Amino acid sequence: MMKRGALICLVVSTSILALPVLAQNTKLPLVGNIVPTLIDKAPNSARANDVVKKALSDYAVTITATTQAWSGSGLRNGTFTGFIDHYSLNVQRGSYLYSDPYMVLPLHIASRNPKAKEANRLDKIYRTTLGIENRFANTDELRAERSVRWARTPDFLANVKQLADRRVENIIADKFMLDAFNKLLIDVKQQSMYLSRDPIYEVQLRLAIKSDTPNAQTIIDDFNASILMMSTSGELERLLNPADVSQVLLDAALYSEILRKW
Repeated sequence: MMKRGALICLVVSTSILALPVLAQNTKLPLVGNIVPTLIDKAPNSARANDVVKKALSDYAVTITATTQAWSGSGLRNGTFTGFIDHYSLNVQRGSYLYSDPYMVLPLHIASRNPKAKEANRLDKIYRTTLGIENRFANTDELRAERSVRWARTPDFLANVKQLADRRVENIIADKFMLDAFNKLLIDVKQQSMYLSRDPIYEVQLRLAIKSDTPNAQTIIDDFNASILMMSTSGELERLLNPADVSQVLLDAALYSEILRKW
């Protein structure tokens, strides 16, 4: 009887020890739409990359930062098993399993005009033209928004350029990017943008894995458990908000013309 019990314990212990090995042998090619400071190519700072890689450190994870067109194509043809930037502004599809939210992008209105600080809803700037990036404008929720006219742009650089060129009075963007651009303005002794005191939207980011991926639910469960531990330990906060707040995360050379016009 004791021998049988010892054998069972050995089998269970071996199985438990084997789990990390199995995970390490599981290749997870993931993709995300490239956004400076959020999802980017090495060695550039990229919060989402850092969080996902840390949370799935037991897996052989690769993250490709690319355009929306290439990521969509790669997901359809099987190059990628999932994506790291499902926005809560989009509905969830049945062909994917989704994690719990691992970070939030607060979307604020930004302007040269101090009145932007008081804007807490889109209807406060009713029927005005509002600059926005396609990554938000093309979502299910914002496509249906009719209280403002969208001035769509491919990225944050083009969006803030609209403001510099006086083509729009207000833009909406995520606070990480707005804070990073304000640091550039401050560095060149320019007036920083005024931001709405409260976010207009709070966009949750989730990991999405194709539901037909082997052990897809286990991957999602492992990710959620890791995020919870990282949140409890404070590691998640450190990755999302690095201690060196003085560091400018945007490439000043790309924004030089905008800064000159400001």
